[in-house]
Amino acid sequence: MRRTTIKDVAALAGVSPATVSRALDDRPEISAETKERVRAACAQLGYVPNAAARGLTGQATHTLGVVVPDVSNPYFTGIATAIEETAAENGYRVLLSNSLQEEGRELRAIENFLARQIDGVLISPLSRESQAKHAALLEGTPCVYLGVNHGEKCSYVMADNEAGAAIAVRYLLELGHRDLVFLGGRADSLTRVQRVRGFRRALRERALSGRVLPAPPDTRDLRRWAYEQALALFGERTLPHAVLAFSDLTALRILEAAEERGIRVPEDLSLVGYDNVSYAAIPRIHLTTVSQHKFQQGRIAVERLLRQIQGDRRPTADLLQPELVVRSTCAPRTEGGTKL
Repeated sequence: MRRTTIKDVAALAGVSPATVSRALDDRPEISAETKERVRAACAQLGYVPNAAARGLTGQATHTLGVVVPDVSNPYFTGIATAIEETAAENGYRVLLSNSLQEEGRELRAIENFLARQIDGVLISPLSRESQAKHAALLEGTPCVYLGVNHGEKCSYVMADNEAGAAIAVRYLLELGHRDLVFLGGRADSLTRVQRVRGFRRALRERALSGRVLPAPPDTRDLRRWAYEQALALFGERTLPHAVLAFSDLTALRILEAAEERGIRVPEDLSLVGYDNVSYAAIPRIHLTTVSQHKFQQGRIAVERLLRQIQGDRRPTADLLQPELVVRSTCAPRTEGGTKL
């Protein structure tokens, strides 16, 4: 039995083969009526388009590959959503891969995207070491990095981690807090290093030092570690005045530990998260946090990638300024503080 071709679909739909290709790519210049007629013809004939085959003939596949380290993290979910929405607005589809915090998976995802002839890649690498390992593979392929783990000549979009932590600390200092703790993030995480730098810089402005509690590099479950570390911290004789968490996910585990210890937030302890993920605004949590403008990051990253795909390969660097989102987990320091 002869295999159905794009010409068969075009004949049944009453359009040209080129129009069929553009309709299947969901290109904006093709009307909704034509797209529906083409899809109906595909369904009737049992035609399945092969994006990779189109790419091998030199045609654009209008597909972007996206690699994130942990799609279960609401921060990356938000970025991925913004990427997909922006891509769709420009006639592109998205293939999403979750590296699950493993270098091997990250590399295989990129290899798979290249085999499928995607037009460009957006990557949030696990580390600068992992980025260096796949850089040669991507030579000549339009690519934009998300976050801090990028090479010197790469295009990237990221938020200013140091500035974000400094904003949070200055806010806590304005509330009268002096004994501050930064909790969370792996010791070898460049993101953590930058946030700790901002934490310490803002404290030095008031001749204070603060405490930093990082997770060991080989920690498998960061959320569990944060919970256990918070329990230990709250078991000390004197509570710190406030805690700046590495992330909102870390802050959630700190809240759990505080509740278990009978510590009230914000009456006994002020707490600031980082990322402004969706659950942070839930009334029972209502977490004060630092926004990295994740949706804006995703949108800008796609715009920069499309510019590369269209031929402008000049490196771009977008550093977004974070914003403090004040909610209910911080309060002014009362005279004398809370003693256990």
